[in-house]
Amino acid sequence: MNIADSVPKIRPEKKAKTPTPTPASGLDSEHAAMRTLELVFFVHLQMADIADQVLMEHGLGRAHHRVLHFAGRTPGITVGSLMSLLRISNQALSRTTNQLMGMGLLEQRYSLEDRRVRQNHLTPEGQSLLRTLTERQLVLIAQAQSRLSAAEIEGMWNGLTVMVRPEDMAWVTTHPFELSKQP
Repeated sequence: MNIADSVPKIRPEKKAKTPTPTPASGLDSEHAAMRTLELVFFVHLQMADIADQVLMEHGLGRAHHRVLHFAGRTPGITVGSLMSLLRISNQALSRTTNQLMGMGLLEQRYSLEDRRVRQNHLTPEGQSLLRTLTERQLVLIAQAQSRLSAAEIEGMWNGLTVMVRPEDMAWVTTHPFELSKQP
């Protein structure tokens, strides 16, 4: 099946006296989808490269970064929630968390309400590493967003939002960013 069969055609905007260019104006849906795919791919690589430089210094990889991110954003996140968010097995998560705990970056505690539930918390060292990783990535994002209007940033968020799985979007909306909670 051709991608053009499953994606609605993007119609060019009506011509005005002063046409406002839009990234998708005049493009067929297959071209627009492929361009979006490539842009997302290269943005992902750029963000990963920034983090990889720091992670490599600590002998860590991207799986470690993901665990640090979610444990930092949600102190006390359960092992089950991490497995679901990261879409990995208990074995894969255990290997990663054990390495982080061995390095003094993460600690697991049993829930006070249910001793069967393990919760993940960053140590001060883990918070510091996550802060370094996040700050470097946020610099790139801030530089890019400084060239966009508020409406363009909102449009970018809207485009990303409709591509995120509903269960992941539920996490985003129930875990709003708060400066005071960030490491």
